[in-house]
Amino acid sequence: MKVLLELAWAFSQVAVGAFGGGLSTLPLIEYQLVKTTGWLTPSQFNQVLALSQVTPGPIAVNAATFVGFQQAGVLGSLVSTFAIVAVPISILCVALFILKRVDEERSKKFKELLRPIVAGLLSLSLVSPLTATVRNGIIAILMLFTGIFLLRSSKFLKKYPPVLLLVYGIIGSVLFS
Repeated sequence: MKVLLELAWAFSQVAVGAFGGGLSTLPLIEYQLVKTTGWLTPSQFNQVLALSQVTPGPIAVNAATFVGFQQAGVLGSLVSTFAIVAVPISILCVALFILKRVDEERSKKFKELLRPIVAGLLSLSLVSPLTATVRNGIIAILMLFTGIFLLRSSKFLKKYPPVLLLVYGIIGSVLFS
């Protein structure tokens, strides 16, 4: 029973801070699962992340389901998944209730205040996967900034961005394998 409560508490905390979708939750999930609870090692976290990427559904839900199952079986999986889903739904219901009752100007200001928060969380989500090792992390960060520059400056790549993904896939398989 104690493990179920710990799972519910850990994933509720992740859910409360999960603004911006799947990738923005990675630092929160990693902090909870690796640093706070110690349920996963950094290597295991990267494996859970990879597994969550290849299975259908949101990353946070997949990670919660997997870790919940690992810690307490099917019941742990259900508790973790419920915690990660129920909290944001509750928060959204309350926010919607409040935003419908305030004037449009305040509602617009609130939404504008959320943008930099979401951008910051998305930026943080890149740190862990890109810096799995120092050498590979530096190369990956350089590739990221080069890709951003190329997408913004090249008319061809603006029109055909999958070409850049294909090139980076080939470069990544050579450099990181």
